[in-house]
Amino acid sequence: MLVRPLIYFFAVYICLSFSIAQEHSKNLVVYSGLKKRVYSFTKVDFITAEGEFNETICTLVIPDLLEDSPPFVSIYYKRDNSEWFTESLYRKRLRFNFKDGVLKLDQSNFWDWFEISEIKIVVIY
Repeated sequence: MLVRPLIYFFAVYICLSFSIAQEHSKNLVVYSGLKKRVYSFTKVDFITAEGEFNETICTLVIPDLLEDSPPFVSIYYKRDNSEWFTESLYRKRLRFNFKDGVLKLDQSNFWDWFEISEIKIVVIY
């Protein structure tokens, strides 16, 4: 007979925990008008004639990027005869700043640029 009260107790506990877990709506902001930009660079674009890293790909002009809405930025890399991969999402934090419609990426984000054949920068804002 002790089983029935335990079942009722757990049923009430589970229902209450679901209702309490859903109380974060005051912290939630839904962005329905998100925009996505993908910048694609090949070795010709990000390596200068002198064989140095071309820092111009670190500055992206996005006129409608607002300071009060931080963008999501990800960098994807591709080596010769390889698949696309990203280090920025799981290994390290992507370093950037943005102001007045200009997104400035830190050069340290391009850690092994000399071994890369293509780079894609994805910006969602």
